[in-house]
Amino acid sequence: MNTAQITKVRTLLSKAGFDEKEKKVFVKQLTGGRTDSLKAMNYQETQEIIQQLEGMVGQAATPLKKPGDDMRNKILSRAHEMHWELLSGKVDMERVNNWCIRYSGKNKPLNQFTVDELPTLVTQFERAYQSFLNGI
Repeated sequence: MNTAQITKVRTLLSKAGFDEKEKKVFVKQLTGGRTDSLKAMNYQETQEIIQQLEGMVGQAATPLKKPGDDMRNKILSRAHEMHWELLSGKVDMERVNNWCIRYSGKNKPLNQFTVDELPTLVTQFERAYQSFLNGI
């Protein structure tokens, strides 16, 4: 990958809303786990990442899926099942965030958890969900 390609990929990653950690996860997925570095990508991988990112940036009407979204969505789904909802039917994010702050050991709301921290949080939330089910 040459300097112009790196600049283009970094610009597209920024437009797509990826932070540095999410970029590394994205590159690692694209390269089949071979590397998480843009500079270590080969020409074909570079072309693929550019095409994917251009597709993401061009679909502004569709929310972009970032690494970790599946795990966050699993927590929110469980929160729905436990009836942690507002009158509107949406998840009570204040309740979810307060739970994360209190019980995760990280003292931060859901969306501040990194991709590396989310698996542990999902496991902790699954335990709370199981406890909820056992209480029914």
